[in-house]
Order: sequence, then structure tokens, then C-alpha cells
Amino acid sequence: MNLFFRRVCAAILLAALPCIHVVSAEDAKPKLKGLIVAGGCCHDYPRQKLIISEGLSQRISIEWDIVHEGDDKGKLHKVSVYGKPNWSEGYDVIVHNECFGGIEDVAFVEGLVNEHKRSGVPAVFVHCSMHSYRAAQTDEWRKLIGVTSRRHERSKRSLEVRNLASDNPIMAGFPKTWKTPNGELYVIENIWPNCTPLAAAYSPETKADQPCIWINNYENVRIFGTTLGHHNETMIADEWLDTVSRGVLWTVNKLSADGKPADGYVGTGKAPFSFENEGGPSPKVADWSKSIKFPAGEKPTALFNGKDFAGWEGHTDKYFSIKEGAIIAKNSAENAPKVSTYLLTEKKYRNFRLVYEGKLAKSKMHSGIAIWGKKFEKNDEPNSYQGHLVMFPSNWGFYDLYRRNSIYRDDGRAKKQDRVGDWNRMEILAIGNRIRFAVNGKEVADWEDPKPELCTEGPIGLQLHSNKVPQEVQFRGLILSENPEDRLITVDK
Repeated sequence: MNLFFRRVCAAILLAALPCIHVVSAEDAKPKLKGLIVAGGCCHDYPRQKLIISEGLSQRISIEWDIVHEGDDKGKLHKVSVYGKPNWSEGYDVIVHNECFGGIEDVAFVEGLVNEHKRSGVPAVFVHCSMHSYRAAQTDEWRKLIGVTSRRHERSKRSLEVRNLASDNPIMAGFPKTWKTPNGELYVIENIWPNCTPLAAAYSPETKADQPCIWINNYENVRIFGTTLGHHNETMIADEWLDTVSRGVLWTVNKLSADGKPADGYVGTGKAPFSFENEGGPSPKVADWSKSIKFPAGEKPTALFNGKDFAGWEGHTDKYFSIKEGAIIAKNSAENAPKVSTYLLTEKKYRNFRLVYEGKLAKSKMHSGIAIWGKKFEKNDEPNSYQGHLVMFPSNWGFYDLYRRNSIYRDDGRAKKQDRVGDWNRMEILAIGNRIRFAVNGKEVADWEDPKPELCTEGPIGLQLHSNKVPQEVQFRGLILSENPEDRLITVDK
């Protein structure tokens, strides 16, 4: 084959190949550099710094330095980096997620603000950073943020966040209303000039809307702020991470009018967080049960490993499945169970504390946790249950399955605590013939069985109620300790 012919063949072959874009090392390198300052009282900063750094890097082209210190010093720690001259140099944006409300040093606080004013480096303020340095007799920190807040509502609850600026690119893609998984609503005393609220949530305590997402411009420093973010499960939500990512891009003028990153500023793409991977440094953030501190004399054990049904029995091929670390109890109209069916622990329990979360995702039929009984066959259903049932969430109360029927009716306390359609955080304390029940931080039932002979050792059962329509109930957490102290540990002090 002569040289000319070989060149012609090579040209034809190259023309037939698909076009391959070669990504240069410069293209792959993050375009922005950010600093996250985290630490202080009252929040899970070891996890939150990972949620922010990893979650935002998945959405925008940015790499981070993280300063995390002062958790053991409460509200009085002075972050060391702030003592360095020109500490904001080299960064495109600073994320303030610290909680040091007790500092009274005016010169220190005003020095933080002056550094932003000197360098022009924009900032993102998250949740407790609004309450940081509130003891100092100066308004400069609050002017920089754009709002003044010194307190939050007494109760923690799911918030209905309303989009006030759907035409703003930061709020593009934010729903008209977002119900947060959990929340701690800050009371806004003052909105400073050049601050524009983007979202708000209504406060029953103040009987007024409280801004919870905003932008500000102070001395030519661009600011994005949100009071949302007390709880990890709120911070890990796409609604939160997507919005804060757009807020970061807005502060550095890299947000397009349609709410998308400017060319070249797209992140690495959504992926599991490091702490969600097997062997990661901490458990899945959404597992509230794992964050509960049990008494020193108790040995908490996870009934559910988050991956498979080891230690359980039931219709795992038909009604029960696992998704994102939760047990899903679900049926269609075609295979709806005629008799309530249960996923049962292989081990039996007598005196115990059980901490878990449950959510009614579809239908209005209640579910429950079965205790103090036994596996029971009924109408060809081998995995039904005879014994006590702690019901939730559409019908609160206690039931005695296939014996006495209703044995305790909710007096209204449980219904008041119900987060309808969302995760309810619950604790069952079963000792002797007494059942105490807490829902979302409040004790809602304390009942003693007049027939203690019926309170016997038995498996724990997760109920999928008999039905004629599609339904879905979700369970997660399920941390249990045996022979517990006689006190509820999840109730608000």
C-alpha cells in the first residue's frame, strides 16, 4: 500500500469516528475557591461542613478550604483565621456557618466586617451565623448580613417556605412552597437597606412572615443569606443545596439569568456524600435516630443496618423493600393485603426503648409498631401479629391485635404533634406493663396495661395495614436498647 493510499484511508477512518472532546487539566480544575468557617455551639458542624463543601462542589465548580474550630468552647470562641491580616485574600467567597453569639469584642467583630469591605470578597451566611456576635454592641455584622435576628421560635417544626421572588435567578427552580423536613425559624427584627427578601415562612408565635432567604449589598459586598439550616436533613435536601449554590454563584457574578451556572462553572454532578458510603466517617445524615444520645448504662443497637433485611422476616419479596436507608412498606391496588402484614425481627424483646422515624407517604391508612406479642397466621397470611400495636400517624393510639382491639385512644396530644405526610420522630419506652410514647419531642401517651399477663416478650413488627388501595409507609432509624432507664430521652427539656 503506497503512502498516498494509506493517508486517504486514515482520513476516511478518522472522519467516521465520533467527535471526542478532550477535557484539559485547566477545564477540570475548579474555577472558584471558597472558605468555609464552621464551629460553635448547638449544631452538627462535623457533618454540616461536609454537606456544604461536598454538596456545593457537586453543583458548582468550586474547591474549599475549611476552618472548623471552637465546638468545645460554646459561644465565646474567636476563630483563629480572623486574627490573620488580609485573611480573605485568595478566596472568591466566604461561607460563614459559625455560632459564637457570646462574643462582646466590638473591635473583633467590626474587624471581620472591615475585611470583607476591604477585599470586596462576598459572603454567604447560614443559619446561626445570623446570631453570632449578637452580644457585641455594634450593628456592623448585621448590616453586612442584611438582617438583624437575635432569637428563634421556641419550637422546632417543619416550615412552609414560600418563594417570594420566582423571577430572581437564585429562586429559579425553587418550588412555590417548600415544606422543610425540619426547621428552626429565626425571628427577623430588622431588614437593613439594600437587603431583598427572596423567601419567607410564617411564624405562629409572632403572627408574621419571617424572611428566611435573602440577598444584600453592603459597601459593594454581595451577600446571600438564609436562616434555614439548623437540621442536617434540611441542609442535605436538594431544595437547600440547589438554592445556596445559586446564591454562591450570584455573589460572584457567575449565575445566568435562567438560574444556571455560567459556562464553565458547573460542578462535578450529584453523588452520595462521603458519610453515606460504607466505611465513611459518619452515618447517613437523615438518620435522626443515630443522633440520639442514649443513657450511659444502655447499649443502643440498630435493628436495621440500612442495607438489607438481616435479622428480619416477612414479605421482603412482595411488600417490603429498602431504598436510601429506609424500609419501604408498600402495596398496589392489585396486591393490597387483605390482612395486615408485618416485617418482624427474628429476636424477641420485653423491656426496651425504641427510637425511630416513620412517614405515611401514600394513603390515609395508619401503620404502627407491634410489640409484646407473637407472629400470627390469619386468613392465610403467615406474617400477621397478635399483641400490642403502637399506632401512627393517621390514627394515633394503642391497639391489642386479635384480642381486645382498641386499648388506648389519643387524647389529642399525638395528633397535634403529627407532621402530616412527613417524617415523624418517635420513641417507644416499653417497661413492665407501661408504654410511654413520644412524638417529635413531646410525650403524647403514658399508659399502663391492666392485664400485665398479656405484656410478654415478642418480636418487633412493622405494620403494613390491610387495605384495598395503594399505600406506602416508610421506616428508618430503629435504634433499640434493652432494659432501659425509666425516662424518655427524646422529649424537649
